Amino acid sequence: MACLVLTIGWFLYRAGDDATEVLARNALTEVMGRVSQSIDRQTLGARESLNVVAPPPVPPAEPGQAPAVLPFPTDRKQLEERLWLANALFDDPSYVYFGGVDGSFIGVKQEGPNSFMYSVREPQGQNYVYQLRGPGTEMKLIATQDYEPRQRPWYLQAVQRGHETWSSVYADFRLKHVLGINLSKPIYDADGNLMGVANSSIALQPLNNLLRQLPLSAHGVAFVTELKGDMIASSVQEELYQFIGQPPVLQRFNASQSHSPLVQQAFEEVRRHLAIHRPEPGKLELLGARQEGSKIEVAFRLHHDEAGLDWLAISAAPRSDFLGSVTSGIYQTLLLGMLAVCLTFVIGFLLLRWVLRDIRKLTAAAKSIGNGSPFPPLNIDRNDEIGQLAQSFQEMERNLRTDRLTNVLNRDSLIAQIDFRRRNASESNPLQFALLFVDLDRFKAVNDEFGHDEGDRVLIGVAERLQHTLRHDDSVARFGGDEFVVYLHGVSDLEVARGIADKIRHAVNKPIEGRDGKQYVIDASFGISLYPDDGLDVETLLRVADSRMFDQKRLHRILAV
Repeated sequence: MACLVLTIGWFLYRAGDDATEVLARNALTEVMGRVSQSIDRQTLGARESLNVVAPPPVPPAEPGQAPAVLPFPTDRKQLEERLWLANALFDDPSYVYFGGVDGSFIGVKQEGPNSFMYSVREPQGQNYVYQLRGPGTEMKLIATQDYEPRQRPWYLQAVQRGHETWSSVYADFRLKHVLGINLSKPIYDADGNLMGVANSSIALQPLNNLLRQLPLSAHGVAFVTELKGDMIASSVQEELYQFIGQPPVLQRFNASQSHSPLVQQAFEEVRRHLAIHRPEPGKLELLGARQEGSKIEVAFRLHHDEAGLDWLAISAAPRSDFLGSVTSGIYQTLLLGMLAVCLTFVIGFLLLRWVLRDIRKLTAAAKSIGNGSPFPPLNIDRNDEIGQLAQSFQEMERNLRTDRLTNVLNRDSLIAQIDFRRRNASESNPLQFALLFVDLDRFKAVNDEFGHDEGDRVLIGVAERLQHTLRHDDSVARFGGDEFVVYLHGVSDLEVARGIADKIRHAVNKPIEGRDGKQYVIDASFGISLYPDDGLDVETLLRVADSRMFDQKRLHRILAV
């Protein structure tokens, strides 16, 4: 009888430990997905804003033709228009500017809703800073500065390297308590002569705010560092930097100096792993470790690009954060098992199978969340902790896989589902599909003029129309902002995909009802990629579709001009 009780306890412990490991890793995967999406959105926004200021050559429409090159404007008014347009790409406050080889400077900075800073400097003159509410509004002079753009680090680095370059993390030139980073791009004329350097600055505070609002476990942490460990953002409420000396010099804190032992341990585990294994940019790595006798799970991803960005996004959590309710259920069930064994061996055996069945269901459900497979029905009708955990699993599945605003799939869920289909395809049953990258046109005008509530109403309406135009096997996901991706199952022909895109565009073009009887009419730009013709992995297909969508959007802008 004692052996049977011990056997029951051992099986319950192993099943609970497996379930909590899978649950902890899937929770970290979701956190890492949100952090990585925020990093990619900010860095991509900086790069695309520079492409608005100085567009790259447009690929030719026909093979053999020369690419279309848009000349960089030499007139200040035209350059100013491009800066305003580039600044509009950001939802968060941003700063886009250009320093000329002759010492001239012009910049547009969004400091808040309807609040902008406009800076201008003539060659060999002073820099004048104005406050205004938007393009064409009255300007108020607020500062005069001795500012030489050609002596700034962002200018010198871009000229020295000759290509797009990320700066080091720095303190804002005017607001010393705000950290930022910028992407610089040297501009050359048709003869290869340097005309100046365009720059897009992004603040790091929004990333820090995002990490502190993430739905982490009770003792979980998430943070972003450079390779050497200097902190960029953290979910822990602690200072990441300080200023010392006169004049003040920025001193950043390292992850090894964090007040959180879990942050220190997680970074140390990542550092040990990188000392042995060569990191693969963009790949999510999961590590197991121990901290003061307890098991912890660590997840990290390296964000790297050719412009010099090397950031580590790291998240960690103790397994005990997820083990509590399972352990409580195990103890309660074990006690019932002991009483049942005393009464009858048969009742104890049936009770064991009943308990293990529910825990196995939870384990299978946790694994399905991670690999993108359909979520299995739990059918667990219990009022104890395991029943509460089952309800938590179902709620987690909805939160992890759907976008909270539009109720369509989110980015990570769509990618996981596509990967699941790819893994289950075979030579006898090959997988073919198309991806449509959808970007809404004229949406920002609705957001700016009527507010974010009306913008959300438009996004919800568009998501509903996308779902109604698709087949049962197709899927739609929101990738953030006003971008959606549509998965077309079994579509292998480009013309068929274009026909579906036209159908979707027709549905999106119909007026959307707003508040107080208002109607909004928006448009959409599409980029199409086919599997396996355009790539063998989801990230490649998304980049191809995204690139083609931007090519179509640039063509629309050229035709509109």
